[in-house]
Amino acid sequence: MGATSRVRRIWEYFLSLGSYPEESRSRRGSRRIIVGVFVLSVPPNVVGGFSELGSGRPWMSAISFGTVAYLVGALIVLRLRPRWFTAILHVAFLFVLAETLATTVVLGGLQPSSGEILFGLLAVLGALVALSLRAAFAWFIGFLIAVAAATVLPNWIEPRYIVEGTSGEFAFNIAAVTAFAFATMAYFVRQRNRLQKESDDLLHNILPDEIANRLKEEEEMIADHFDSASVLFADVVDFTPMSAGMTPSELVGLLNDVFSTFDSFVDELGLEKIKTVGDEYMVASGVPVARPDHAYAVAELALRIRDHVAANDFDGRKIALRIGINSGPVVAGIIGTSKFSYDLWGDAVNTASRMESAGLAGSVQVSAATHELIQDRFVCEPRGVVPVRGKGDMKTYMLVSRRANAPATS
Repeated sequence: MGATSRVRRIWEYFLSLGSYPEESRSRRGSRRIIVGVFVLSVPPNVVGGFSELGSGRPWMSAISFGTVAYLVGALIVLRLRPRWFTAILHVAFLFVLAETLATTVVLGGLQPSSGEILFGLLAVLGALVALSLRAAFAWFIGFLIAVAAATVLPNWIEPRYIVEGTSGEFAFNIAAVTAFAFATMAYFVRQRNRLQKESDDLLHNILPDEIANRLKEEEEMIADHFDSASVLFADVVDFTPMSAGMTPSELVGLLNDVFSTFDSFVDELGLEKIKTVGDEYMVASGVPVARPDHAYAVAELALRIRDHVAANDFDGRKIALRIGINSGPVVAGIIGTSKFSYDLWGDAVNTASRMESAGLAGSVQVSAATHELIQDRFVCEPRGVVPVRGKGDMKTYMLVSRRANAPATS
């Protein structure tokens, strides 16, 4: 194992201090940042302690070694009691303010100490990263109190050491605190971008891309009319009695296995999955972007899912689908204000649902309207006049196969 790998393993060990199985991702990130700061703060304080001791300033040395003792002790306690993280932080922030105030007083004030009190801002920034805005505000008030005390106390307490702060030391302290502030802001910007991406990805998983983009632009209402689109419904035959003998995990696993494959077909064909309701699967073609080949594409999907189900077992079970398709004008839009749903309405949608419910197991039933649009590329057999609930007698067809030499649908 190389030196780099060993260092990486040691560093990862330290960053893992305080972790536990139920830890949330956000807490894990903030904890690792704080632990990293604790670990990196130990060496400079050790060096500073010996340096101050060698310079004949034991009070300053005691402050540095006290800081080291607290940091090491905090890491040990965090290792043993991970859930004490918040309490450990509050004690740490109090220690930071106390240390900077003590250093300021020992050195004779704000100017002689080169603005050492500025390091008290680390307590505020640490609370902002690891706790909450409310906690950070409380510690900001604490920082202001420390600044006020650092201004007043040197007038009452004789300094232990007579020093004169230099411009270089003041600049270093400002740069160090500013660097930490910049790192904190960079962390929050990165977190914001990550959360925004996750939010966008989730929205695009729920809604069509075009609709999600319009929704992000704060469009108040989304409702579109499409003169011609095709809608497919599919459901599992005898699903209710079959599901009665299955455990919840088996039931959900079977539907997930079946519908995940359907989803891949939908993506390949550029269609839009509208929703699943129980064992029913609904897909639209020609929305939210109109396309002239909408009927061809949905017919291709129907054949793919029919053939896939016929050729495969699912969790050791054979299933059969009823599939129905209809084409015609539809209205599409967003329902809901908090839990969004993109849905379709219109007689064409209702008829597609009836084509499925009045269909045959293992077959694809299409309406006369869809047959008219696909008959040049797909083989359909007349089923005859079928009584359809809410529609009366309707002439329907059974989609059989693709026609030889017909252009491929994609």
